Amino acid sequence: MLFLTLLVLSQAGPKCVTVDGTRVCGYDCKDVGGRAACAQTPYGVCEVGVGPTLLCFDPPTWLTRVMSSIPKPSCIWRGATGACGYDCKGQGSAVGCAQTPRGTCIAEYDRVVCADPPAAVYGVYSAEAPRPVCKARDNMIACGYGCKNSGSVHLACAATPFGVCGEQGGKVTCFDPDEQVICAEDKATPMPKCAMEGPRIACGYDCKQGGGTVVCAQTPKGKCDASQAGAPVCFDPPVTGGSKQCLSVLGSR
Repeated sequence: MLFLTLLVLSQAGPKCVTVDGTRVCGYDCKDVGGRAACAQTPYGVCEVGVGPTLLCFDPPTWLTRVMSSIPKPSCIWRGATGACGYDCKGQGSAVGCAQTPRGTCIAEYDRVVCADPPAAVYGVYSAEAPRPVCKARDNMIACGYGCKNSGSVHLACAATPFGVCGEQGGKVTCFDPDEQVICAEDKATPMPKCAMEGPRIACGYDCKQGGGTVVCAQTPKGKCDASQAGAPVCFDPPVTGGSKQCLSVLGSR
């Protein structure tokens, strides 16, 4: 049993390979066509495709701060074109993969579009970070959260589950709280709103209309004032605080 354990550990550990006088070291090393490459982390992957083509991919290192076990990525190939990551998709000659385990991809209209939860969202939810969704319509593709479309003209999504999208005048406008706000407010991050004034739209917090325009604060504690004539004004205080995990993720990118 001890021998088998040591064998597994030796296979999982980093190695070095030499090809044509060049020595490279890392994990899951592969060599092809006089060239070698290795992943740089134990959860990375290298794969040889046709051509021959060699690809290596490592998930972001900050994932180790929020996930106790990082799923192994995979690769996808269309001819000599390849991509590695998660939820890999291909259509025609197009390929694409998300960069994190909770990311998602869609293959439509001969192209692949992918989206990942931002680091701050992982910092809040860890391995249960909400997956983005992907929408396709009238040759448009968008991935994210709270997606909205304006007929066959515009399709857009927020970048985080705390974001919002609004439609006005045939255009979709999306807003997401800053990552520092998400860390500070955690899962209780207030949802922003969108407000309209004539053809104009703005999204954020404490939105106010006046003077033919509309403005919103950028943070939940921000304030906007429309008590005077003319355009409203907004002020956002500094954002402070946040969980150690979330701030650690932001600081390690």
